[in-house]
Amino acid sequence: MKTLQELYNWYYLNPEDENSKFSNWKIPLRVAPLKIISKYKKLEVNYNHFAFAEKNKNWEIEYFHGLNNFLLINNPKHPPIFIFDNHNHAPVFWYNTIQNKNIKNIELIHIDQHSDCRENKNQIKFDTQKNETKKIFKFCNEKCNVWNFIPPFIKCWLISNQIQIRSISALQNLKIDKKKNFVLDIDLDFCLNWIKRDKINKENINLLKYKFDEFWEYTLWITIATSPYFLDQELAIHTINDLLCDY
Repeated sequence: MKTLQELYNWYYLNPEDENSKFSNWKIPLRVAPLKIISKYKKLEVNYNHFAFAEKNKNWEIEYFHGLNNFLLINNPKHPPIFIFDNHNHAPVFWYNTIQNKNIKNIELIHIDQHSDCRENKNQIKFDTQKNETKKIFKFCNEKCNVWNFIPPFIKCWLISNQIQIRSISALQNLKIDKKKNFVLDIDLDFCLNWIKRDKINKENINLLKYKFDEFWEYTLWITIATSPYFLDQELAIHTINDLLCDY
């Protein structure tokens, strides 16, 4: 069975893979390699490859740079933290962690400006008695995009329930049942100031940090997407630095 680092190692999408379909331009979109570290280090943008692209009738092709590396911060003092660019990678890390911990009935807390629950006609099934990380990896890259990656994993019971947090008031009012197995899934566009698109809303960052501290000991793991389609990745890295400065 291939490890996450073997799978996330200079992988390129084909033109017909789901995120590539956002563009009519046949360019190879890059999936960054994964590094496993014990303490957060500053991320870097990769300006030689594209993580996302889009073509619209109102403009020519637009390209979006992603991260130079994805990170898994694996420190016994806190839950695993996965950091990556396009959000459709998240289920790969959910599945891998569920397998390693041998747990079921996961509740997903999805903190995002978007639901990521658009219709996905592609379905996946897997053998619960086997480790099928490679199968999940291929499905997430080839059959999911950043808008629709959650529904297939609700339908196949990888995630038993989800809580959608789409506003700062919803995050402020979020309470958890400490008896349940839950994970935090964050898209950094949640922190974007949608009036001034080149700025981050500090209030949202501070609230996220507060919720980290409040839920830390009960969280199984955390996935964080830097969202290149919505967020300049230098700005995303600055946000990550603020968010994880104590971790």
